[in-house]
Amino acid sequence: MDGVIVHPEAPIPGQTPLLDYSGLRAKGVRTAAELNEAEAENVRKATVKYLLAAPTKRAAPFDLAWLRRLHAEMLGDVWAWAGAFRRHETNIGSPPHRIEIDLQSMLEDLKIWHASGMPMLEQAARLHHVSVKVHPFTNGNGRWSRMLANIWLRRHGSAPIAWPETTIGTASSIRGGYIQAVKAADSGDYSKLLALHERFIEAQTG
Repeated sequence: MDGVIVHPEAPIPGQTPLLDYSGLRAKGVRTAAELNEAEAENVRKATVKYLLAAPTKRAAPFDLAWLRRLHAEMLGDVWAWAGAFRRHETNIGSPPHRIEIDLQSMLEDLKIWHASGMPMLEQAARLHHVSVKVHPFTNGNGRWSRMLANIWLRRHGSAPIAWPETTIGTASSIRGGYIQAVKAADSGDYSKLLALHERFIEAQTG
């Protein structure tokens, strides 16, 4: 990363460590705090685009190309690799050759969940879980999966979840509970993750 000094922070449990800063596109970033600010501003732009008003099916078609584009819209001002599926193995997530297959399977399941009359909040929780489990990108998978689920809710007339992103992104009891809920969903128990969705939608609408 030419001319940029980012002071690394201790890794947070459940977070993908970012070891390569060569794709940094944002200008003037010198510290981890500045990097976080740049990413947050980029994500804010995507939030305004997709969540301020209900997006149309054309704006958010929920196909593979759009899944990639959404990640690029969230982080592309900061990272050159935003929107590109990872090509390396990680300790979590689908193998690189399975990413597109597993995401397409998720999209097909999403159609089935919706057609079956499954409650919207459960659809969102399942979409959230499967997308982050696939872990298709180098980084930003958690934020992307939460945005993805919120756009699905918003597109179908439901309120989005007001996730405390700053708290979830740092070592905290809320993050600990969030990681536990995701791991429980890995075993087929969605109750904890669904409870978190209900908790934070209540925080927004109550």
